[in-house]
Amino acid sequence: MCNGGRTICACLRTLGMHGETAFANYHHLLSRAKFDMLKGVKILIEMLLPLTGPSIVLVVDEHLERRRGEKITAKATYRDPVASSKKWLVKCTGLKWVVLALLITFPWSTRPFALPIFCVLRRPENHPRNARRKLRSGTDLLCQMLMVIRRWFPHLTITLLGDGDYARVRLCTVCKKLKIGLVTRLRGDARLYNYKADVRSKCRRAVLGARLSRPESNLWEKVSIRWYRGQMREVLVASKNCLWLAGKQTAIIAIKAVWVELRPGDEIVLMTTNLDMSALSIIEGYVKRWNIEVTFRECREYLGVETQRQWSDLAIERTTPLLFVLYTLITLIGNAIHSKRGLMPESTAWYKKTHLTFSDLLEAVRLEFGNPTALVNSLLTPEFTNALPQEDLPRDLALAEGF
Repeated sequence: MCNGGRTICACLRTLGMHGETAFANYHHLLSRAKFDMLKGVKILIEMLLPLTGPSIVLVVDEHLERRRGEKITAKATYRDPVASSKKWLVKCTGLKWVVLALLITFPWSTRPFALPIFCVLRRPENHPRNARRKLRSGTDLLCQMLMVIRRWFPHLTITLLGDGDYARVRLCTVCKKLKIGLVTRLRGDARLYNYKADVRSKCRRAVLGARLSRPESNLWEKVSIRWYRGQMREVLVASKNCLWLAGKQTAIIAIKAVWVELRPGDEIVLMTTNLDMSALSIIEGYVKRWNIEVTFRECREYLGVETQRQWSDLAIERTTPLLFVLYTLITLIGNAIHSKRGLMPESTAWYKKTHLTFSDLLEAVRLEFGNPTALVNSLLTPEFTNALPQEDLPRDLALAEGF
């Protein structure tokens, strides 16, 4: 509801609580109040399940929250994924969050929305909590999050989408144990092998077959897939069930590998632990992973992520997850408003939108809750008038307008 700074005082002003004398209690809400964040995650997932059905698609990624301050104990130096490129490395100080989102396609949007449901903070090695325990990586935290969700919902069909950082032995093992289909990207030089032929002999039989290389030309086929921005694109695809010899401990994992040739000389390799998935579903599922990056950008732009000022450890652990949850709640409220009376996307002369976006939902929610500042963009055919009479304008501004 706040259009300016996202602070407790701004929230009180927005709610009309200018005369609240016990305002200090609201500042202590995040740092001292007792509430169960994990129970809130379960409630949020139960709210989303009627929109998805028994089969859900989860997306995971790490979000870097840029923060500086001597009293922030969980901060560390990480690679900045936004400012860095293949040839240019940029590092910054901040907090690293492991965010798990649920993909939902709404009828008023051309793309699925990645709605955050679970957010956990990665603590660096020098954090006081890691003094007496082993450091937990982002993969370890993700495995714990998946175990909790599977314990809550044992009968759901779950597919997990991630980038190349999640092609890990531990994650693949946990996903197979929990019956979760993992779709991610493999390295081009991954050690892939054929299944060993079932030949009986007196000597010990090897588990791995021959080493796999790039598929032969007769195994490739041209298919049309839905690429980024909803565009249809023709690519060459080859797939094969094989064994992946991964990690330093040489763990053997059964996967389905998919080779995708975008153009001559430009090729990527995808994998999944669900051997029954088709190659087309694997490619389009990996493309949908990009929607979580859109969620991160919109949370920074509209909800004030990375503008927090808390120094308390407990407040830091609560603020960012609550802002991500706020993104999910605003989307659900906006969807309910659209189902009730319909919404029109805000369009301009230079940007003509045909479908709703998160900014349209945010304005609709502000208007629904009676925020007068949302009335600025509420008209479909607005009438522009001068707020001040011509004689009341400053002299310099009047001269400029006459010029």
